[in-house]
Amino acid sequence: MRAVATKGGLYNWINTRENAFIEKHFADTELLEQTNLNEREQYIAQTLVSRGVLDKTINSDSVFYKLNINNMTR
Repeated sequence: MRAVATKGGLYNWINTRENAFIEKHFADTELLEQTNLNEREQYIAQTLVSRGVLDKTINSDSVFYKLNINNMTR
C-alpha cells in the first residue's frame, strides 16, 4: 500500500495493483487514452477517478486520464 497526495492535499491509500497501474502507464506519459486500456485497466482507472487520484477528461470522441497529484509532495 502507498499513500498518494492529491491536489487538494488529501492523502489516499492505493493498493499494489493500483500502484502498478500508475507506474506502468504514467512513467513516461502524462495523458493516457482509454482506448489503450483493457477492461480491467479501465475499471482500475475509473476507481482511481472516483477516489480523486486520476482526473478524467472527455472530448467529443475520446476519454483521457491524467494524474491528479500534488507535485509538491511527490
